[in-house]
Amino acid sequence: TLLSENGRLRESSGDDDSSECSDFGPAPARLASRFEQVEIEESDTDSLKKLTVAVLKERLKSLGVASKVFQKMRKADLIDLLASEMEKEADDFIMDDVQQTTSDMPCIEQQSLAEHCTILILDEHLQRFPFESMEMFAGKAVTRVPSLPFVFVPLMERESLTVEPDSISYVLDPESNLSETASNLGPALNNLASSRGWEWNGVIGEMPTPEFMTEILQREHGMFLYCGHGGGEKFFSRSQVEAIMTSRNDGVRGCRPPVVLMGCSSGKLQSVNCPKENPTSQAYPIHYEPEGIALSYLIAGSPCVVGNLWDVTDRDIDRYCLTLMEDFVKRQGDSLAK
Repeated sequence: TLLSENGRLRESSGDDDSSECSDFGPAPARLASRFEQVEIEESDTDSLKKLTVAVLKERLKSLGVASKVFQKMRKADLIDLLASEMEKEADDFIMDDVQQTTSDMPCIEQQSLAEHCTILILDEHLQRFPFESMEMFAGKAVTRVPSLPFVFVPLMERESLTVEPDSISYVLDPESNLSETASNLGPALNNLASSRGWEWNGVIGEMPTPEFMTEILQREHGMFLYCGHGGGEKFFSRSQVEAIMTSRNDGVRGCRPPVVLMGCSSGKLQSVNCPKENPTSQAYPIHYEPEGIALSYLIAGSPCVVGNLWDVTDRDIDRYCLTLMEDFVKRQGDSLAK
């Protein structure tokens, strides 16, 4: 799941057999196959026109339409009604399969079903807007994903999406050029943990080792917090993040914890061949799908990435980050999406 808020700017200057797995593991392949099973025979108007009035009426009856509804209809109206009923039946078939799929997900508990989550699937033009900050979403769970598999697969791969509050790891100012971030957030996070008897694992003012990052990103029921420039690509690249996806032998993606990236435009997705300045300057702009470090974490298996859509001052984002962590720790029953 991918979330977005504001950004920062430095102010001073399973056990399934792996042979059955798709790139996202065994679950999405099964889900995709269920959608592909839906076929509406002779649903197009041209095919229905070849049927007699008697056959059209019989088919309407088989779909549960009362005879009095279509008894005096002309053939053209019968065709329209039959096409509409067949489309409804197909939609019901899909929804039944989706509901069956979600009922099989072990991490969905009955008490959580009452709270709805708004899921945004945005194209390359809309994904830059902060829809999550709209007043209509205040106090509600809202998230954005590249496509539906990013919703279902994390649920299928886990028995629980809970975060253990004593299993939070963080990296602060790894490039050692955001002194206020390190001096303010470091003690604040330490106090937040120690006051509750927890010991969070953190690195401040220096680059974490690849071994440190690999270990914390494979930890079950943990959380990774980063505060610095960008999404931390300088100390742990996108290729290193995505390599964790295949670190397990059971077909389940390897990156386990939610990730909070408090850096400049850490949640921004952009096409690699789109000009940074004046992107509409080309006569025929044809761009690749947007990508970024947040997407790499989702692909690797993280169930949730909190990122920033643009750049703001480090003081603002530091305050937001601390408030987010305090609220999340105090209200452990709430999701990061909310």
